[in-house]
Order: sequence, then structure tokens, then C-alpha cells
Amino acid sequence: MNAIDLRSLRSALFVPLADDRFIAKAHERGADALLLDLEDSVPPAYKLEARARLPEAASRLAALGATVMVRVNSAPDLVTGDLEAAARSRVVAVFLPKVESAAQVLAAEKPLAGSAARLVAMLESPTAVVGAVAIASAGTRLAGLAFGSEDYCGALGIASDKAALDWPAQMVAVAAHSRGRAAFGLPGPVSEIADMGAFSRLLEKAKAMGFTGCTCIHPNQVAAANRVYSPSADEVALAKEIVAAFEAAVREGRGAFALHGRMIDAPVVEQARATLSRAR
Repeated sequence: MNAIDLRSLRSALFVPLADDRFIAKAHERGADALLLDLEDSVPPAYKLEARARLPEAASRLAALGATVMVRVNSAPDLVTGDLEAAARSRVVAVFLPKVESAAQVLAAEKPLAGSAARLVAMLESPTAVVGAVAIASAGTRLAGLAFGSEDYCGALGIASDKAALDWPAQMVAVAAHSRGRAAFGLPGPVSEIADMGAFSRLLEKAKAMGFTGCTCIHPNQVAAANRVYSPSADEVALAKEIVAAFEAAVREGRGAFALHGRMIDAPVVEQARATLSRAR
């Protein structure tokens, strides 16, 4: 299984493992990755059945060209078995919910021994957000952080569209970038599946905060996430112009230069190169 940089994923679509109907056409939804779900979308009575489906479903979707990940359960009586099943499956990453400490990340690595799967820690509480930097530094498999806005608001007893989400969302994104990790999430509700204009505006805000991609709970959200997290043609053209002008300036012995009325130096050039990398 080839390693993949999770920072390149614009969209990860949740796919319930409790129902074959969702699995059958998941690879046709246009998402950069499929996030097979053992947690919230699976009723308690079907948890073990869903886990048993994981290896075959992941293998089937991977054979169809999909990048496959899985979200495991957080319950102590389920999480180890889920992780062991993930280790036997063709998944590139495991989303670990309800992470509140670095110790949870370290504990999750043990059942994955022998697997190439990476970990994404889901931060869904005030305790998790406050400890985001320590969590982002944990272990050897951690490749990303994800902000769980709905659970976070539930812990605070507030609605998920309140401005109180800006700071914790930004904290998760900054913590992820501080260690070179992917950052998934939104500074608002993830439940909007009809008004794609509103959802796109939320995605734009998330992108401006530093999030690298979005988990999608419905196929309607995938196209919006892919569009927002893809550089526009104008952005790509400007990035190419900046890099070319910088290389010319270096040949002339200049470290900074003006372009279109704006001073360009090394940090701006790195931003341009990042834009071109995402475009590729």
C-alpha cells in the first residue's frame, strides 16, 4: 500500500459500514477518500457485524481505486478490536474519536503494529482542544487532527453555529500545522446538506483558518469541499508567476522584489509553491 500525505485530501466521505447499499457506490461519489464508519452511523446492536465487514469492504473499495480510511469506536470494549480489524484491512488511516490525551494516541498504536495505517486524532471536547499541541506531537503514526465541532458544542451546551467555535477550530488547525499534520474540520455545523452556498462559505472560513480538508457526512458536500480546497485557475497562474519571478530575482542576486504592486519575499514564495503542490 502506497503511503499518502493526508494533507492532500480535500474531502473524506463517511460511509456507514452497517449497510452494503452505502458501500456499493461509495467510490463513485467523487471524494478524495472514503471514511468507513464504525462509530456514530452504526447502531449498537450492529457494531460487531460492521467490524467484521471492514476488511472485505476496504479491500473491495481499494481495488476500485479508492483511498480508504476508517473511523473506529471510542468505547473501551470496542476500540481495541476495531483497531485490530483496521490493522488487517487495506486502510491508509484510522480516525480515532474522542481523543483527549497523547496517551490515547500511543495506546492506539499498539494494535496497529505491523500495519502501515496512520492515525488521525479527533479532538471533540474542551480538554482535547486545550491539549491539542501535546496530542499533535504524540507517537509515530499520527498524521492528522480532526476537529469535532458538534461534540465540542455539546460539551459546552451551545448550538454549533455560535462564534464560540472560531477559537477551538483555529487551535486544532494551528496545532496540526505545528507538527506538519493534516487538519480536518469546520468552525461550524457539519450537518448542512441542502444549502451548499452556506456550506461553501463555512468551508472557505475553514480553509482560511488553515484546515487542509473536510470530512463529509453526505455526498452532497463532496463537490463543495473539492472545489474550495482546490486552487482556482487564477490562483495557480499567480503562483506560477511568483515562483518564476522569484527564481529570476535569485539569479540576479535579489531576495525580495515587487510584483503587481506587492512586495514578494521567501514566505510568499513558499505559499505559492504550496498552491502549486495542491494543484498537482
